[in-house]
Amino acid sequence: MKIYFDHINGFGKISDFEVIVNCAYGIQEKEDNPSELMNQGWIPWKDRWYNERSTRINLTNYKPSKTTKRLSNKITTRKGDIKKYIEIYKEIHQKYSTHKSFQRNISLDTFLDCEIIEYWKDNLIALSIYKMIGKDMIAYQFIWDYEDPKLSMGNVAQMFECEQARLNQCDYVYLMGGYEKCCEYKSEFSGFEFWTGLEWSSDVDLYKNLISRDQKVIIQNI
Repeated sequence: MKIYFDHINGFGKISDFEVIVNCAYGIQEKEDNPSELMNQGWIPWKDRWYNERSTRINLTNYKPSKTTKRLSNKITTRKGDIKKYIEIYKEIHQKYSTHKSFQRNISLDTFLDCEIIEYWKDNLIALSIYKMIGKDMIAYQFIWDYEDPKLSMGNVAQMFECEQARLNQCDYVYLMGGYEKCCEYKSEFSGFEFWTGLEWSSDVDLYKNLISRDQKVIIQNI
């Protein structure tokens, strides 16, 4: 892995207090094992790797609740095709983004090389977008139309993702970064772990303190 630091898009404050933000990223080399990279906190995004407060589910310790299992019986799954059905998927994505009031939205065109799990209840209601990397699954995006909140599709989809990962003999399902209160739900899954920068931790209280601290950070447009 070659590491690069972008000091053009980075910024700093040194007059009243010292804050230096470097936009650091890595480029995978041929000899790098992607599973080992993710085990060291690296997350692949497009053609770059970023080290962050990565989160994951240790499949050895994951067990869905009885409620999740019961709700999953109301859902059927199908293998999707993002290139073929992207316009249909975008309609669900728009409902998801509106419900969440996201200011920052990621285009589904970003995930054209990913695999899809479709979730159906009479019609298509949700999607899991994921990729198999090495011996692990990385769950990039979950979207849901939220028309029936009682389905608790976030928990149900996580169960199906973990089942798919086990079928592929994975050790972990990676859930991207864990920042701000919007990522608190990740700590509610059994088998949850997060990357501290030195090790993987299952200390949920510490994780919740960190994401609460994130929430207090104010960033203004430059």
